[in-house]
Amino acid sequence: MKTLVIGLDGEDNYFWNIGDIGLQLDYYGELETFYSTFPSFLCSLTGKRYAQRMQGDFSSHRVVGHKMLWDYLGDIRQTYINIPATYPAEEVNGSFICGWKAKSLDSNSVRPISLIPKLEKLGYNFGKDLFESPAAEGRWDDFLNEGIKQIHMRTKAIKYLAKKDKPELLFAVYTTTDECLHQRIETRLGKNRIRTMNEILSEDLSSIIDEIQPETTIFFSDHSINDMGYHGPDHEETKWGTWGLITDLEHIPPRDKAHILDIFPTILASLDVNIPAVEGSSLIYSESDKKIFTDRLRRLGYLS
Repeated sequence: MKTLVIGLDGEDNYFWNIGDIGLQLDYYGELETFYSTFPSFLCSLTGKRYAQRMQGDFSSHRVVGHKMLWDYLGDIRQTYINIPATYPAEEVNGSFICGWKAKSLDSNSVRPISLIPKLEKLGYNFGKDLFESPAAEGRWDDFLNEGIKQIHMRTKAIKYLAKKDKPELLFAVYTTTDECLHQRIETRLGKNRIRTMNEILSEDLSSIIDEIQPETTIFFSDHSINDMGYHGPDHEETKWGTWGLITDLEHIPPRDKAHILDIFPTILASLDVNIPAVEGSSLIYSESDKKIFTDRLRRLGYLS
């Protein structure tokens, strides 16, 4: 696999600082976002700016009418899992499992539909409703346990589809993080349960990388969530999410801070696909870039 992209809904740089369990990144930093889920994830699929609104303003990626990531990739094998704002499902050279607003495994949320029986055996679900009862009843251990089940379920689906599809790009999003971080105050989940959730997710991500061995792994979040469980334009600090890279490709400095606009060109660069005219810029040099630079240095006599 060339590229694994993992969305970490609602996370910030704290996610990388959980001791020995933390993922070993080559690069990471703060990521400026559009404060909320739909605008930020849509941006990662198009390279375009979107208004800083909440999820009710975006019912489908098709509403915006922009060329999407999969439109640039042609026959490249690709897999998409649980990306918010991707509904209904698209036909791609691989598999496509929608994110929100999908509620059930059907022809609107899964392509190809022949995948549905296997997903049912894996216990795949879209999960959001499963948190409502524990939250309403204040059963926060049960809430966390449901979140952990969701993380493991998503991980199983990623590993299964990586093996089945053999994609060059696999793009998946964990949304359980957002569900938990919205309940992070001490009278609800609190710091200890949030840390447990992050540790388990980090372990799952490490196991995915160990198993499928992507050449480049790109992590990013769509916003952060403050200590009271809020995000949005009224909470300035929550525009800063996080990004991270595990890659042998050259990093373009200085980029300890990046913008959500940079994620789309970074994905294309990792796949060595031409980047269209977009506002953001890649965090890495592609193999084609490296060849161009090497040829120039050779012509100038710096390389033999």
